[in-house]
Amino acid sequence: MVVVLSLPQLARTQGPAQRQPPIIIKELAVEGARRVQDAVILGRVKSAIGSPFNPNLLSEDIRAIFSLGFFDDVHMRVEDFEGGVKVTFVVTERPFVRDVGFTGNKELKTEDLQEKIDLKLGRVYNPVDVQRAVEKLREFYEDEGYFEVQITPNIEKFADADVRVVFSITEGRQIKIDTIVIKGNAGLSEKLIKDNLATRERQYFILRGKVQRQRLDEDVERIILLYNDYGYVQARVESTDVEVNRDRALVTVTFTVVEGPQFRVGEVRATGLTLLPEKEIMRQVGIKPGDVFNRSAIRDSVKAIEALYSTIGRASADVAAKTEPVPGQNVFNVTFEITEGPEVYVERINIAGNVRSQDKILRREIPLHEGDLYTLQKKERARQKLVNLGYFEKVDVTTQPGSDKTKIIVNVDVTEKPTGLFSLGGGYSSVDSFVGTIDLAQRNFLGRGWEAAARLRVGGTTTQGLISFTDPWFLDRPLSAGFDLFSSDRSFLEYHYRSIGAGLRVGHPFLDYWRWSLGYRVSQDKISQLSDIAALSPEIVEQAGTRVTSMVTGVLGRDSRDNVVAPTKGGQASASLDFAGLGGDSRYVKSSIFVTKFQPIWLGHVLSGRAEGAYGFGWSTDPLPLFERYYLGGPNSVRSFKFRELSPVDENGVKIGGNSEVLGNVEYVVPLPLGFRIAAFFDIGQVYGFGNDFDLADLRKAGGAGFRWQSPFGPIRVDYGVNLDRRPGEKFGALQFSVGTPF
Repeated sequence: MVVVLSLPQLARTQGPAQRQPPIIIKELAVEGARRVQDAVILGRVKSAIGSPFNPNLLSEDIRAIFSLGFFDDVHMRVEDFEGGVKVTFVVTERPFVRDVGFTGNKELKTEDLQEKIDLKLGRVYNPVDVQRAVEKLREFYEDEGYFEVQITPNIEKFADADVRVVFSITEGRQIKIDTIVIKGNAGLSEKLIKDNLATRERQYFILRGKVQRQRLDEDVERIILLYNDYGYVQARVESTDVEVNRDRALVTVTFTVVEGPQFRVGEVRATGLTLLPEKEIMRQVGIKPGDVFNRSAIRDSVKAIEALYSTIGRASADVAAKTEPVPGQNVFNVTFEITEGPEVYVERINIAGNVRSQDKILRREIPLHEGDLYTLQKKERARQKLVNLGYFEKVDVTTQPGSDKTKIIVNVDVTEKPTGLFSLGGGYSSVDSFVGTIDLAQRNFLGRGWEAAARLRVGGTTTQGLISFTDPWFLDRPLSAGFDLFSSDRSFLEYHYRSIGAGLRVGHPFLDYWRWSLGYRVSQDKISQLSDIAALSPEIVEQAGTRVTSMVTGVLGRDSRDNVVAPTKGGQASASLDFAGLGGDSRYVKSSIFVTKFQPIWLGHVLSGRAEGAYGFGWSTDPLPLFERYYLGGPNSVRSFKFRELSPVDENGVKIGGNSEVLGNVEYVVPLPLGFRIAAFFDIGQVYGFGNDFDLADLRKAGGAGFRWQSPFGPIRVDYGVNLDRRPGEKFGALQFSVGTPF
């Protein structure tokens, strides 16, 4: 006897219980399964071998198997078997998705489309999943402005019944924004609202913007936050409409706002103060009675008060801004409720992400140790120092609560970047014309923080070689030590200069940003191959030949830049003194001082400046050597002049360099996408000779603009400086190419 039952038939077999002896299930089997293992199917079955045949329970078993989602059909076959019955669950498997493809997509990449759908290879084919994928793809295309997109799924079957799903796409035109309309605004201007939107009518001032649904959702929040900052705390965006003009392939985006009344600030006070005077707390508050109510200003005030408490080790201080409306008035009273909390100490410092770098080279840069009093300033300083090591692409310093309120855990998470460099290349600079370079450098040698480099630079007018090594923590102390071996050949208009030598240097940090350093250098310097012009200058002729220079250098400096490669805030200050004459042939003294400052303005714009002065003289009977004199001009000084073009001249008009200089630079830098920036600058400076011609009223001025690119090889700059006080015989300006920061 063989009986085949499906779900409906099972339901009809259910009737009054019979008094006959129960039929016993002697065997359970599965038929039709190809990929799904029998054990998986029978694992969902409640009926068991040796139990009575129960149609109700078997009906539930069929439902349970079907709910696995792997089958198009499940039914049951019952057969006589060894004095009982054998129950076989007959399944028809759904096809599996063996491949997913896309055709017709030209503007959007296949890998981007694949990421947007939840249709993975090896999964059971389900038409509902395919349709859901179509909707997600359509949303993605519409987010990118393709509102005319057509997407058709095609199902191709393989011989074994598995399928390949191919989405055929007709992208259509990318529809751009015609205009953005703000309705319902009275208290805030349309321009102000548009300036705060992520969606733009124009991108980069000339290209039409595109509609992206995610941006529109963000813009709703931006509008509400903007209104909150202008006292409209009840403002809301009633609707966001996107109207498509298919004839012109343009859309009009309309935001309809409901403003509500404008609120102002009433009383402003702080409670819970015991450690700091109220006057000091209120200095951190950015609102005062009578001001327009501003939620951002209140949030900033809370952060400022918490930062103030962190300076005295109260990192657990909790500041809550409570706003209370005044009945019958559009006024909020603001109370900063302060819970000062106990002093907080560092319980543990966790470091993660350093694969090549030893733990100790990170820990020694962090001005926090287990058991130290924690302050926000030390945390920020830790991040700054780790960034300036140059070993990491990303540095995150976060905190989490410790074992109690008096303890905090500091987490340092870094992402390492390649610190080694081997390059063979060429280029062009406005100083050396065409140059070829070979660089072999490692800034984190053996993961111990050592810096080693070998460089060779060959150009049309220069050949330079350098071998250097630096241990920034000599003998595991904050004492940097290193040596340099160098050779330099350079051809100037007047003569050829060659220098070969070696140097030793040590340095030590102190306080937060300060460092002193000492160095010793010995070199053999030779001036030769005087040009016909130089031969007319007795001073140059007198200095032709070879001499040995033995020199010591002392430097006192401060560096608070947030990033040494592309600084946006902080600055530098340095005073240096060179003394030559401890043996050798040269006897001179040189001193210099410079100050730089970087100030963020808004939207990533940076205003920066430099002031510099230097003076040198020969002692005993020797003049200041020709190769140590001052010249200006070039990409890092007064940019309307070529390299070394600004110089005092002798009676024959030959440039002989000066013994003093002053220099000032101001730059305004605007960031652009992809690491590009544009800059406007103003330079002023002069070089003075050995007579009594030092005159700060006699300064040369330059103005101009430049282009910056934060390339993988370092900051690349192109500047054009205009000579603002052009004199007879001088050029209008100069084009400058260089690698590195201007100051």
